[in-house]
Amino acid sequence: MSESLASGQFSTAGVSAAALAAFREGREAASEQRYADAIQYYTDVLAFEETPAVFVARALEYRGECFWLLGDFESAEQDYRESLSASDDPDQMARARVRLGELADFCGQYTEAERFYSRALAEGAASENLLVVGRAQRGLGILNRRRGDTDKAIGYLTQALAAFRQIGEAREQARVLTSLGRTRQARGEYQHALAAHSEAHMILESLNDRWRVVQALNDIGESHQSLYDIENAYGYHEQALKLANEYGANLLKPEIKRNLGVDLVEQGRYEEGLYYLQAALEGARDLGNLEQEALALYNLARAYLRRANMTAARQAVLLLNDVAEVLDADRFRALAAFVRGELLFYEGDRAAAIAELNTAMLTAQTSVDRGVLWKLHAAMSHVVDNEAVAAVHRTIAAEFIRQTAEPLQNPQLKATFVYAPPVLAVLDAAGIDPDKL
Repeated sequence: MSESLASGQFSTAGVSAAALAAFREGREAASEQRYADAIQYYTDVLAFEETPAVFVARALEYRGECFWLLGDFESAEQDYRESLSASDDPDQMARARVRLGELADFCGQYTEAERFYSRALAEGAASENLLVVGRAQRGLGILNRRRGDTDKAIGYLTQALAAFRQIGEAREQARVLTSLGRTRQARGEYQHALAAHSEAHMILESLNDRWRVVQALNDIGESHQSLYDIENAYGYHEQALKLANEYGANLLKPEIKRNLGVDLVEQGRYEEGLYYLQAALEGARDLGNLEQEALALYNLARAYLRRANMTAARQAVLLLNDVAEVLDADRFRALAAFVRGELLFYEGDRAAAIAELNTAMLTAQTSVDRGVLWKLHAAMSHVVDNEAVAAVHRTIAAEFIRQTAEPLQNPQLKATFVYAPPVLAVLDAAGIDPDKL
């Protein structure tokens, strides 16, 4: 017979009733986010002898996913690699490669992740397995977003969404919508980001996928944060952290705490904000998540600069530069160069500041969102000596602001953005009436 499960179909012929019962208990526990219980059930499954290889490989894959969600990446990798070698079934091997790609991606090993995803995509396409194809495309989309190639990312993610809609995989659709929302966010297309995250949130709530509901709340809050709608952003992030603590979703806490830190700094609650940003940095390091480590350092550096704490800012900038080089991605190089330039300007080295900001702009054009680009050009307008050049940077900054504001469909959200003091300062300097945007 064939067992239909949420993550795909495979034959259970030759599997004992006891092994199949334990397997189903594991699936049920995992769906309820009881990952430690699920691990034990899958371990029980693997203790049965004379079990078909593909069944063993699937149990290893699912157990590895539970280890991954609990932050035990060493055990997850071991299970994924054993799953890859346990069976010669092409579909199962491709599934294991996608899992290994996700793990490598999370740990900042982008080249290795691309190798796993690309091979899985080729294998999935050859066997016409849309589940594998969609997952591999989603992985490649996320990878390209991290590297700063958002056009290619959207291409892969759009294809992945179509594949999952064709086979009716609601959870996988929500995961792709989350990735699309983050990619739109990375482009500064906040209206599209909010729409994608809201749709993902709706699907995940209907599935009672509590951990990913937490992630969706965090992402919706981050879009509001980018538009200076800090009160609503803080509400989403506060709720996300409360639920993450309640559900034990430790994997998600560093990015939620980072966002809470940014919200609090924007509200003028500087010490509280620093507490959360430092907690985010520590959490990211504990998990080995280099992307979240870089983002925490970037926001820490900016927070220290706001308080003219040059020593702490300099240390954060140096650490961010090191992480950016390990990640080998333009997005993080641009962020590092941006805060280095700001730091040098505050320290009085105008020539070096201009050089760093120029480096940031060259690297940033295709790798960071409009929310960073307009701030970068606004900073350059204050640093350069030549008023004509400064005016050009103010005009560019204002144009990026216009591109951000005009698509916003909620009038109140749009007004919150254009009348935020940093935004309004740029518009005033460029001679633009915010009411005309």
